[in-house]
Amino acid sequence: MSTAALIDEIDAATEGRDRPAVLDEQGKREVRRATLTAVAVPGYQVPFGSREMPVARGWGSGGLQVTLAVGGPDDVVKVIDQGDEESVNAVNLRRLIRGTLGCGGTADTRDATIVQSRHRIPEDRMRTGQTLVLQVPVSEPLRGIEKSVTECRRMHAEADYSRMWVGMYEDLVTGGVINQGAGYPVMVEGRYLMAPSPIPRWDVPRLGGDQLTILCHGRDKKVYAVPPHTTVEPVTFDDVPFEVERTPGSACGLCGSADTYLVQTSDGKFLCSDVEWCARVRSGDVDPADHAELAPTRYYPDPTQRVRARAEDFVSDPGLLAGHALTDGSTRTATAPGEEWALKVTDLGKTYGARRGSTGVVAATGVSFDVAPAEALGIIGESGSGKSTVMRCIIGDEEATTGDVRLGGYDEGRSNVLDLSLSRRRALRVGLLSVVYQDPAAGLDLRISAGGNIADRLTAAGWRSYHDIRRRAAALLDRVEVPLNRMDDVVGQFSGGMRQRVQIAKALATDPDVLLLDEPTTGLDASVAAGVLDLLRELLAERSIAVVVVSHDFGVIRTLTDRAVVMHRGRVIEQGLTDQLFADPHEAYTQRLVAAARG
Repeated sequence: MSTAALIDEIDAATEGRDRPAVLDEQGKREVRRATLTAVAVPGYQVPFGSREMPVARGWGSGGLQVTLAVGGPDDVVKVIDQGDEESVNAVNLRRLIRGTLGCGGTADTRDATIVQSRHRIPEDRMRTGQTLVLQVPVSEPLRGIEKSVTECRRMHAEADYSRMWVGMYEDLVTGGVINQGAGYPVMVEGRYLMAPSPIPRWDVPRLGGDQLTILCHGRDKKVYAVPPHTTVEPVTFDDVPFEVERTPGSACGLCGSADTYLVQTSDGKFLCSDVEWCARVRSGDVDPADHAELAPTRYYPDPTQRVRARAEDFVSDPGLLAGHALTDGSTRTATAPGEEWALKVTDLGKTYGARRGSTGVVAATGVSFDVAPAEALGIIGESGSGKSTVMRCIIGDEEATTGDVRLGGYDEGRSNVLDLSLSRRRALRVGLLSVVYQDPAAGLDLRISAGGNIADRLTAAGWRSYHDIRRRAAALLDRVEVPLNRMDDVVGQFSGGMRQRVQIAKALATDPDVLLLDEPTTGLDASVAAGVLDLLRELLAERSIAVVVVSHDFGVIRTLTDRAVVMHRGRVIEQGLTDQLFADPHEAYTQRLVAAARG
């Protein structure tokens, strides 16, 4: 059925004929169930099942589904589009809703029980008992930074929004402002990230008002809600103020209002976006004092508060290279009470499952060692010896088959971290445990800047001061000898050695108790590798950190470590002080490794 025919049918229905079943009862029940859940869990995206609405694209099927599901004949509905209740879309939608529900309609926000809107919250104060329905074009606020639907769900489940903060960091670096317009991200009740697209920043401070706000994306079939008096906070850094849209000195050319959301016409003049409000101002039918209290004037842009962008401005405090207070206010000890180790591995094993026509592969078995703070332990072996598998099991990239791994800084060393959930193990990698991979691309986001990669680690650890993050990143990059004039360059433009240095800086950003280095110089030119080794040796000497170095090169192990274990075919065959093993290896396999290192 065409849109025109559908409207004709609706018009006929208002003259007494049966109303069209634009949304069947099953569809209404699905939307109502989802809406109840969304109200109970503010900001959480609730999927629902319903047929596609038989309306043209651009009409906002999500808003229609909610309005038709929650509305009834006793409601009075106002529909606005781009701030205007008399636009073609608004008029046709209002006729569709009235014809379907048999309800009343209005152009006055004060008389409405349901306001269905696209792009705006009315300028007038909404009250208790009113429902605001927003039809949204994009339901997933993380879509701009993560294309995987599964990964987006994980990030929401774990409240892992650090990459959203990194995006804002990059905006501030490049332009001094956060480049978010319609759909500015907000945190609802301090838990769920929501993008109230497509309303402008001007309306964001009013999302937690007296009204019930329901947002729906019809084609994605997702509903999320903000109940009355819910805390809704714009996402921004503690020291970077949230700003609304505002041109200094602008006022409406019709009513003279200077505290409303204004749109600029082609001739450069400004008009109120809310057409109804503008008309009522001209007729004197408004409360100017109440609107002045409601208007977000405290969020007007202040150019004097814009942030500095030059990296050199932030490397003035060497103290930022030292440890920092944990975000939860607790203190952290690197060792378990009465113990000397920061990391203890006992009988670690990994067996890969059998495939058709083959038996299972034992990659590691019975591997045990411990490492104390300020000590570096080497794990050496040829490719296929199981050393990298052990490292991946410790860090959580692989699931160990057997064994026990304890961190002195977690639960005082009482808990086997292999028994923790994947989300908890990921959290340990933010503060307690860091890794430097052989391939920097595994530990860095090559699409963002060097400073942005460090900001990723710091925001995940709870840092919310842009200037502190900036200073910390500059100090770390300066320490690993990355030129500060490259701090804001995209890492994908760096050489392999420079990327490895950025990865080292990122790994050290939160002062971890344990650092794992997986073949840190493999793939680098000899001169570059030598420089990275010198840097690592200096950094490890400066810090009281437990280090595990995985390498097939005895030269790397000898340069960086105090003790070493030798692995062959998944087992530890020899261990001892690194210098001892190099000077007097007992096992024939170790002797071959030493001979290769001596050249």
